[in-house]
Amino acid sequence: MTNQMSRVRSLLRELVAVPSVSGNEDEVVAFLADWLRGHGLPVRVEDRNLECRIGDGGPVVLLNSHTDVVPPGEGWQTDPFVPRIDDHRMVGRGCNDAKASVAAMAVAMVALSERSLPGTVVFAATCEEERGRHGLEVFRPSLGRLDAAIVGEPTGLHPAVAQNGLLLLELYPEGRAGHAARPHLAVNALDIACRDVVALHELLWEPADPDVGPMTLVCTQLDAGKAHNVIPETARVVVDIRTIPQIPPADVIERVRQTVRSRVHVRSNRLPPVRTPAGAAVLDAVQAALPEAVPFGSPTLSDWAHLVDVPAVKLGPGLSEVSHTANEWVDLRMVDQAAPAYAAIVEGTLERLAAG
Repeated sequence: MTNQMSRVRSLLRELVAVPSVSGNEDEVVAFLADWLRGHGLPVRVEDRNLECRIGDGGPVVLLNSHTDVVPPGEGWQTDPFVPRIDDHRMVGRGCNDAKASVAAMAVAMVALSERSLPGTVVFAATCEEERGRHGLEVFRPSLGRLDAAIVGEPTGLHPAVAQNGLLLLELYPEGRAGHAARPHLAVNALDIACRDVVALHELLWEPADPDVGPMTLVCTQLDAGKAHNVIPETARVVVDIRTIPQIPPADVIERVRQTVRSRVHVRSNRLPPVRTPAGAAVLDAVQAALPEAVPFGSPTLSDWAHLVDVPAVKLGPGLSEVSHTANEWVDLRMVDQAAPAYAAIVEGTLERLAAG
């Protein structure tokens, strides 16, 4: 156990030290591939996505997390890509979201390779989870059949059993330009946009989901105007909607269209809400390996959205509220716990699936 703790901390430090902002994961994937091969594990790399597969036949369990990180941003006290350890905390961009999960899963694969498994385990370290479309979404078909999955994200090692989907809309009000000194001769697109925003924010959405709560709709961006003295004829409003299974996206889109004066454009409707099926072997295995873990509903997105047909949970070391912040950190004691937990969950899931 002490050797495993040392191994996962060392690997995490090295992963964080390789900058891998979305779209630039080549170096970190090459490093991880070499690390896995150095421990005798087979690796396949396609573009910036990595697969490591052990076992032969039987049920198949996926371990998945992402190697990309968001840009560092402002407010860091030290270099975000020079990991710093303060007591039990590691500080560095991506240490929490989600390289702690990547490191723990890789170390778990080494441990699992030394056991006799009643099935197959696949570790997929994928790119562009934070931003982009070249990660698990396109890599998934090449992984073949999957019977269960664990998606590595910072959840405090509690299993997320439901996750919101994402629907993005854009509103385009149509006005008529004019001089600001003669507003009565123009139609202000900004006025239309503002009234639409207020109307949308006053809508109530029912029913609520028992795990993630009510669907949310928030207008998050408004672009309009070219000069202070010109009444704008066009504008754009971005609407962020976190969907739930009880309210179909088509119903949401229709209700928005009936509420606003603007033209409605569907920008993205590719990330559905997901839920762990009742009685899923993977959830039973999680609760056996982590008896104090409490299932919960997660409002944040992850690559779980691309595994809608696979019984899955989202689980990993770290805290979601620390993700994307300056001076991002992770508790290394939780990372230490995650590696053997992942191994136990995989083994327990395979045993349950193999037993039928």
